[in-house]
Amino acid sequence: MTPGLGLAHTLKAGEEATKMPRKKATRGNCVYCDKEYTRWSMTRHLQTCAVRASTFETHAKRPGRAQEICHLLVEDAWYSNYWLHLEISGRATLDELDEYLRVIWLDCCSHLSQFLINEIYYEREPEEEWSIGETKSTNAQIGSVLRPGTIAEYEYDLGTTTELKISAQTVRSGKWSGKPIRLMARNHPPETRCMVCGQQAEWICSECLWEGEDCFLCVHHLDKHEHDDEMTLPVVNSPRIGMCAYDGPAEPPY
Repeated sequence: MTPGLGLAHTLKAGEEATKMPRKKATRGNCVYCDKEYTRWSMTRHLQTCAVRASTFETHAKRPGRAQEICHLLVEDAWYSNYWLHLEISGRATLDELDEYLRVIWLDCCSHLSQFLINEIYYEREPEEEWSIGETKSTNAQIGSVLRPGTIAEYEYDLGTTTELKISAQTVRSGKWSGKPIRLMARNHPPETRCMVCGQQAEWICSECLWEGEDCFLCVHHLDKHEHDDEMTLPVVNSPRIGMCAYDGPAEPPY
């Protein structure tokens, strides 16, 4: 499975044809204080958010040993409309991060996925005899592979591929309880307008998307579109929009 991962893999031309046009930067709200920022401004804000800092004190009073806790910025590898700020236990595994990304952003048909970190591939079931390069299991702990400044590449589905970039921002020490990953901020849905009338779009034509054409449709113009209904998917807040059979994330909490 290893061959094919990387921002310049052989599907690049096809992938570029499936990407959204650039628009103004999307914004999102901090889960802690509800203030709104762009993805990079959110990175800075989360380091100084007083409400978030107050949760550190609450967690410090709980029983247990301190551990490393990592702040990750996850975004579409090609465009920046879609992004997540996550906090993850250093003892969590890449497998748990993979599962989280599937639930909140990606999973449609239980496709294969993989990480590339510091020239090492991480897969759920490594097949070294078929691999090019060093391959390890996604049982690897986050704290051992993602340090501040590390940038990981991630692919979901090697047919109609969604590529993500995962940037390790900071690591802090603290006590952890509950699920291994916390959502700190997420982009608001990018604006989508019907290609015919300019009204708010609720559907996307996968065939138009692949051909690099205008691809969004409102409910009124959906039935009048030239392509078959089977090629249309709902507009969702995910970099997997319009791809394969993806019709949206699981219900929160994630």
